[in-house]
Amino acid sequence: MKSYKDLKEEVWDTNRCSGCGACVAVCPANNLYFKEESPVKFECDECSCIIVPEEIVEHPISAEFCKTVVYDVPCGACYDACPRIKKSSVPKPNNKLGTVLKAVKARSLINIKNAQNGGVVSSILANAFEEELIDGAIVMIEDKWTLEPESYLAMSKEDVLRSAGSKYLWKGPILKALKTAVMEKKLKKLAVVGTPCVINAIYQILSSNNDLLKPFREAIRLKIALFCFETYDYGKLIEKLKSDGIEPWEIKKMDIESGKLKILLINGKVVDYKLKDVEFAMRSGCKVCGDFTGLTSDISVGNVGSEEGYSTVLIRNKWGEGFFNRAVYNGYLEFYEDVDMNAVGKLVKLKKERVNKKE
Repeated sequence: MKSYKDLKEEVWDTNRCSGCGACVAVCPANNLYFKEESPVKFECDECSCIIVPEEIVEHPISAEFCKTVVYDVPCGACYDACPRIKKSSVPKPNNKLGTVLKAVKARSLINIKNAQNGGVVSSILANAFEEELIDGAIVMIEDKWTLEPESYLAMSKEDVLRSAGSKYLWKGPILKALKTAVMEKKLKKLAVVGTPCVINAIYQILSSNNDLLKPFREAIRLKIALFCFETYDYGKLIEKLKSDGIEPWEIKKMDIESGKLKILLINGKVVDYKLKDVEFAMRSGCKVCGDFTGLTSDISVGNVGSEEGYSTVLIRNKWGEGFFNRAVYNGYLEFYEDVDMNAVGKLVKLKKERVNKKE
């Protein structure tokens, strides 16, 4: 039985942690906390997480308490949920796109105020809620004034539309809301939307035979991946933008295109940064990830390969095709088949090559 000690050795200590939060979400003892979120003073400078329950801050530590609650929990849930362990079930990315039944460009036919390009993800989820195909969706939502992102459990069509728009900033694990959805709300038909590392964590959970992960396996119905070249630490990137005279509330949208981070301001002005100029803010876990499109998803969505106003959609299996087609049939989406797959393929290859150079 592997434990958090093995996870620490293989992932946290080697800076491979993606920050997805799967380990935090599935911990049955609630003993895992991310440094960025926790007020605990006993922090390890070598890893992204700490193994100290909140109660220890308020109560004296006893050897008996530590043995039973902190240091000797042999459940292995956190280890088995992590997509970055040495023997992960997640397929190794290569320079290809993985299984794709159909590649299309699509756009929403409903009004989505903060949609990122085509608004496809929001439309698929909105239709799924409308038809009661799902009872919850794990997404990210942001404070429109500060751009601070947060894990969010959407439980209605209205919640989905309110959270629309891609977030390139990280300040906490997206899967933080997974425990609330499964263990507290007892939801049984969950959709999860996230970057490839997040979707790979869900794939890892679904592939595991650990009994403690069974409630999560039984609750997850749909996996939607967002194309991702890299994500940025919220504090570091916001500090950079402010130093260049850009306040968070002036930003309407962010995109990564043609090797640049493009920032669209509310006044219509576009500010470009070469990716190498903002690499300092990239999360360390991104540097070991070679998956651009989300190979283990049911549906992958991004802006590469389609013109402004559309999203590129890679439908990977019959399950994902069913969700997409129902959104089309019900008037939530329209699609066309002329997608520039060469543009997608170039970034798939580039991301994998970047990881190979690191290795």
